[in-house]
Amino acid sequence: MSKYKTTLATIVVLVGSCFVLSRDPSPRETSPIREDTRLQASATAALGNREGAIVIVDPQTGRFLAVVNPKLAFESAFPPGSTIKPFMTLALMRAGVITADTRLRCRHKYKRTDVVDSCSHPRNLAPFNPGEALAYSCNYFFATLGERLEEDDVSRLLADFGFDQIARGRWQPQSAVGEGGFLQVTPMQLAMAYAALFNGNKVLPQERATLLAGMRGAVTFGTAEKAGLDSLPSFVIGKTGTATPLQGFRPQGWFAGLSFPSRTKTAPADAQLVVVVYLKNAHGSEAAELARSIFEESSNAPPTTSSSPYVTVKQVSENTRRRMPLEDYIRQVVASEASVEDEPEALKALAIAARTYALKNLGRHQDEGFDFCSTTHCQRFATVEARAAVASAVQETAGLILQDSHDQMADAYYSASCGGMTANLKTIWGVEAPDYLRGVRDTYCNSGSHYRWTDVIASKKLVDALRSDSRTDVGESVRGISVTKHDQTGRAEVVSIVGDRTRTINGWEFKLILGRALGWQFLKSSRFDVSRSGSEFVFRGGGFGHGLGLCQEGSHVMAQRGQSFQQILTHYYPGTTVTAETERGRRGDTEARRLGDTGTRRRGETEYFPASPRRHVSASHFMLTYPQSIDQREVEQVLNLLEATRSELLSRVSAAGFQPAFPNLEIVFNETTGDFVGRTGMPSWAAAATKNKRVELQPLTLLKQRRILETTLRHELVHALIDALGSTQTPRWLTEGMAIYVAGEGKMMAQRQPTSVAAVEHALATAKSAADMQTAYAGAYNLVRRLIQSEGEQNVWKRIANRSWKIL
Repeated sequence: MSKYKTTLATIVVLVGSCFVLSRDPSPRETSPIREDTRLQASATAALGNREGAIVIVDPQTGRFLAVVNPKLAFESAFPPGSTIKPFMTLALMRAGVITADTRLRCRHKYKRTDVVDSCSHPRNLAPFNPGEALAYSCNYFFATLGERLEEDDVSRLLADFGFDQIARGRWQPQSAVGEGGFLQVTPMQLAMAYAALFNGNKVLPQERATLLAGMRGAVTFGTAEKAGLDSLPSFVIGKTGTATPLQGFRPQGWFAGLSFPSRTKTAPADAQLVVVVYLKNAHGSEAAELARSIFEESSNAPPTTSSSPYVTVKQVSENTRRRMPLEDYIRQVVASEASVEDEPEALKALAIAARTYALKNLGRHQDEGFDFCSTTHCQRFATVEARAAVASAVQETAGLILQDSHDQMADAYYSASCGGMTANLKTIWGVEAPDYLRGVRDTYCNSGSHYRWTDVIASKKLVDALRSDSRTDVGESVRGISVTKHDQTGRAEVVSIVGDRTRTINGWEFKLILGRALGWQFLKSSRFDVSRSGSEFVFRGGGFGHGLGLCQEGSHVMAQRGQSFQQILTHYYPGTTVTAETERGRRGDTEARRLGDTGTRRRGETEYFPASPRRHVSASHFMLTYPQSIDQREVEQVLNLLEATRSELLSRVSAAGFQPAFPNLEIVFNETTGDFVGRTGMPSWAAAATKNKRVELQPLTLLKQRRILETTLRHELVHALIDALGSTQTPRWLTEGMAIYVAGEGKMMAQRQPTSVAAVEHALATAKSAADMQTAYAGAYNLVRRLIQSEGEQNVWKRIANRSWKIL
């Protein structure tokens, strides 16, 4: 980066371990900017074409490591929004208005709603302490308590952190939330203020602890949660801000974040990096998402090129949400579900089942804003330390899933014990069962603790439980209960209850009703019989849980007897196979391609939040399905692009003497990458997935941001054209190479690639990451490019149509 000729109002000078602001307006011979090329490149790429600025500072030396858009960063001041709240927290603590233990219940709207925005965090939360108020960025908390601050006290504190030159108005209620004319800051000054906040001796230990808790909470469950900063190797904290400029109406997004050496420490040492992002026409959460790739680069973490997406989990008992890579989630699930399992092969089998279940059910709670809950409704999840055996099992099976005989992800249910025979899905939940979920005999779990059980329930206690649900309420007494139909797995299919009236109910529902009323230790499964003994009812049964799929007690015994995880899974899911997730991209299932030229995860790629209602619009040869959030004009532009591309492709093929029946296609734009992954089962770095006559795509905004919308659409239409011309039997190297060539994506291909047809086909079939797939695509492209150079494009189309493929 070149040195800047500036008209700075202030130049940063390092004095000891503290930062002061010199009012010398002239540049110095020694530039305060010392470029870190990696961070500069990362920040430049992160900002892209958006209007804003990024400042990256080494807080231990005071040096600027990277600056994007320096004129704006150093010379333009704006209201800081909620990024000022850590400093307001200090002012409140030092004025004696609050302590670390003060709590205030948010009333959602500050009494003067014309000057302070209503709070956007969830309602009905417990009263906030200062750290929680910071994490949730509670405007009510800061505006209400800010009324008790004196302007002079606040001004002195802000001046101590370098804000004295930019106080421009009187203290007002909105000042405590960073709005109005009292204070405006440049991105550079905000970065230096945050550096001083956590490095040096400007805050007391208790003050620091409160700020640390609040800003860590912001990235783990608060306003910056979506950015996934808590999943990085380093310990990252931060604060978002959304402000309105003076005489303006569009929001301005801020994020100020710091990283520390280790995420395992509860009280990190001095910060190692400060990143401030300022975005025009944006919100603070967007600025936080943009900052993620910078922190990822700074931590020297390997690029996130695996096919593993991120998931968001709600920890029900704590009422918090966590976002993490899928493999981290699977490790915690296995640690929770198999807390006493010690057989490596059984742990591997469970890891594959849990991973398949997660990928199959991504977005299960999308209407509530997360993927999975932490209870058995989804999969048990707790933040427990994973034993070495668990971590090893998850790592050794990373990316492996179960596929059914139709090459689709299996419904990989599992339970603690099946009681001698696994369940039939239709009996349990009334839906048609695939072959592998119709029940298999299991002689391995007969030594388990839940193989057989007996529950004796007093008549009065049972009546109270039955009356808790209208489906089983037979009145004030119960005369008889009987299982009138068992299915072939021994489970109660129909239960009859006789009292003042008679009720019949599915056996699984009966089990759930009693479990909710009496506790889940009663009636552990629906594999039972019932009899009466005097004033008591005796239930005798076997198994624990729904009994579908893998039986954990049986799996343990199989592993003890030397059977592999493949054998375990084949036993409990007959007809399925274990395969790598990326192999699902082979022809005959879905075609997947890379999202970008590097495979590195970037902003917006891994968000899983509620999808908006979908709309449909049709043109001559396409039906477009898209979220309501997409502007109609963009939809019309896409349709025009599709029709023009189709016509151009047909012209290219007709020049070779063919008029294929190009099919009409449905083009689906997903609202989020999470929706795309959940609907297709493809890795998050794939841009599109085509099956039959449907093309599923990543979000329109993301494809446009990457500048690959047109090439992605062209690529997928070439696939459809090749299928129409030469059938789906065309070798993958030829299909992918031709699609890349015609789409004009060759310039993005890697330099190193396999060179023979066999090597390319093998690379396409075995790629386990975006980087692997990029190399494989490069090989396919170069094979086709050489063929076209030798024979001409028209002859290659003829080879496809005539199925003359053995050419290299």
